[in-house]
Amino acid sequence: MIEFGNLWVFILIPFYLICLKFCPEKRTAVYFPHFQFVKKINNDSIFKFLILFFVTLSLSNPYKKKEIIQTNKGDGIVLSIDSSGSMNQFNKFKIVQNVASSFISKRDNDKLGLVVFGQNAFIASPLTKDRKFVKDVLSKMYVGIAGQNTAILDSLIQSIRLLKKSDVKTKIIILLTDGIDNASKVGLNDIMKELKKYKIKVYTIGIGGNGEVNYRLLNYISQQSGGKMYQALSAKDIATIYDTIDKLEKTDIKNKIIYKENYFIYPLMIAILLMILYIDRRKKW
Repeated sequence: MIEFGNLWVFILIPFYLICLKFCPEKRTAVYFPHFQFVKKINNDSIFKFLILFFVTLSLSNPYKKKEIIQTNKGDGIVLSIDSSGSMNQFNKFKIVQNVASSFISKRDNDKLGLVVFGQNAFIASPLTKDRKFVKDVLSKMYVGIAGQNTAILDSLIQSIRLLKKSDVKTKIIILLTDGIDNASKVGLNDIMKELKKYKIKVYTIGIGGNGEVNYRLLNYISQQSGGKMYQALSAKDIATIYDTIDKLEKTDIKNKIIYKENYFIYPLMIAILLMILYIDRRKKW
C-alpha cells in the first residue's frame, strides 16, 4: 500500500485553485500543432495544474513499506571428541558419533568445526556451514585415530585456534571425554587465559563415574568460561545432554527489517517533462 511521508504538501493544490480564480493570466491560448486530435485549448490552466499536481505528488514523498528477513551471524561451535582407547568400551565412540551427527543437523545457521583427540589433538574439520561435510568427516573417525591416551587440554587449544579468528556471534566448545588428562603438553592456566581472551564458552561432558573422569577439571573449565559440565552414564544421557546444549544455545537468528521504497522520482520526472513541453509551447505564443 502506498503511503505519503509529507501529506501536508497537498494543501498547495487548493491554494492554486483559489489563485486560478482570482489571479487569471492575460494570455490563455495554448496550441498543440503536433497533435491532430487537439486543435486548440482555450485555457492552459489544466496544463499548469498537472505540473503542480505531479510536483506536489513528488514532494509528498510517496513510498511503500517493505519487509525483509535478515539472517544474523550464527554461533561458532567446535565439537571436541575423545577418541582414546577407552572410548571403545561399550561402543561409546559410535554412540557419540551418532548423537553428535544429529546435533550437527540441527544447527542450521552455525559454523561447525571438529577436533578429535587422544594422545594428540588435531583439527578434523575447520569451521564451516557445510553440515554434510562435518558429518562425513565425523563418520570417518575411529577409536585410536589420535592415539590411545587422553589430551583434554591440548584439544582445547586446537578448538580455540578454530574459533579465535572467526566472526561468529558466539563461540562455543563442546568437549566430550571418558577419561583423565594424561597426555596434554599445555597448562591449564594458559588454556583459561585464551578462553577468556576470546570469550569462548566451554560445555564439558564426562562419560563414566567419578573415578573414571576428572569431573573437577571439567567443572572448573566450564564454570570459568561461562559454560556447564554434564555427566553421562548411558547412551540416553549423552543424547539428552547434547539436546539440552542445543536448546541452551539457540539464538534468534532472524531480524525483521522494514525499509521504504520511495517513488517520488516518478511523478517528478513527469512534472519535468510537462514543464519542458509547457515552456516549449509558450515560446510559440
